[in-house]
This record gives sequence, structure tokens and C-alpha cells, in this order.
Amino acid sequence: MSEKTSLLSPAALWRRLGLARHNWPGRFTILLATILLLLVAQPIFSGHAFAQNFASASIALVLLSALYAFRTTKTYFTIALILMVPSIGSRLALQFTSNPTLEMVGAISSCLFLTVTVFALVSRLFTVKSVTLDTISAAICAYLLMGVAWAYAFALVELRHPGSFSTALLHSTAGNIAPLLASLHTFIYYSFVCLTTTGFGDVLPVSEGARSLSVMEAVFGQLYMAILIARLVGLEIAQSMTEER
Repeated sequence: MSEKTSLLSPAALWRRLGLARHNWPGRFTILLATILLLLVAQPIFSGHAFAQNFASASIALVLLSALYAFRTTKTYFTIALILMVPSIGSRLALQFTSNPTLEMVGAISSCLFLTVTVFALVSRLFTVKSVTLDTISAAICAYLLMGVAWAYAFALVELRHPGSFSTALLHSTAGNIAPLLASLHTFIYYSFVCLTTTGFGDVLPVSEGARSLSVMEAVFGQLYMAILIARLVGLEIAQSMTEER
């Protein structure tokens, strides 16, 4: 029985897939899974009766996974914990009431939390000595979280100056559900259109603040990809040369 159990253990599964121990999924792979859940599931369930509850739960999972990933980094953990409390708290409160102040607090704290997490991830990428599955996961997490952080920044612009975009991204809802909760996926959509410089043209920035943020995100997205690829390729070459010796 114990032998059968060991064959079904995660460690045995990764070995059967041909993954070396240093390439087993780790804390950043878990964080990546929660981010993908947020990005994929939120638009799919948009309009469903429990869509906002699911979105709140998925965002909370992302924040908790990020906190877990850097639990050993005291400075980050302290700052992130301080920012996470108002982020999750305001989002829970917005499930029952629509309050512009709460929306601003939630958007600001979430944006800052994700920004701090991106800096922590990028800093780690420039300190690691080898490329593993978890290193690649950390690089992808930083890119995706950058897009979500900018989505909150765009939401702040729209909350502060309504009509900052050619298309209304904040949707009015029935009941007490806050517009930001119902519309976050549209800001995420626009953010990744800017980040990847896709430029569909269906949503255009109108105000100066929205235009500036859009340009900044496009530039940061391209710089990140160029610098990241150079860093990972350099690490892989150095790792291969070390192994050959």
C-alpha cells in the first residue's frame, strides 16, 4: 500500500514526467496558477450570479499566494501584509455596498500590493544563479501581475475622472455591487492590450492621465521582455558552461 502511495505522490509524478528535482513546481508556480485562474475564469463567469464572489475569491488567492511566495523576505512580507488588509477588506465590503471611497481605497491598495510584488519578483530574477521551472514561473508572474497592477491604475483614473476612455469601462450594475467589481475584467483587458502593444483600437485613452499611463505601460512591457529574455538566456548559457566543466 505504501509503495502504491509513493508512486502516486507528487515527487514520483514529476520524476515520471522527466523533471529533475530543481525543476519541480514551487511557490512561484503556485502563484502563476492563481494568476491564470484570475485572468481566465473572471471573463468567462462575467454576468453570472456568483461572478463577483468568484472574482473576489480569485483575487484574494493571488494576494495570498504572493504573500506566501515571499514569506521569508521580511521587508516585503511586512509591506505586502499592510497593503493586503485594506485591499481584501475593501473588496469584501464592496460586495454589500457601492461606495466610491471604498473603491478608491481598494484600487490603490491592490495596485500598490501588486507593484511591490512585481519589484520583488524582478529583484529575485536578478539574484538567482540558475534557470529552473520556478524561475521561469516567477518571470511570467511578474509580467502578468504588471498587467493587473496597471488595470487597477486605469480603474483609478476612470474613478477619479469619469470619461477618461472612449468606451465606458465602468459598468453600472443593479443592486449594491460596486461598478469596479463588475468592470475589473474590462480594465484588465485594456491593460494587456497596452502591455502587449496589440492596439485593437476598440478602447482609446481620452484624458491626459489615461494616455500617459497607456504609453508608460507599453514601454515597460517591451523593456521587460527584452531585459528578461537577455537575463534568462545569459543565466542558461552560464549554467551550461558550468555544467560542462
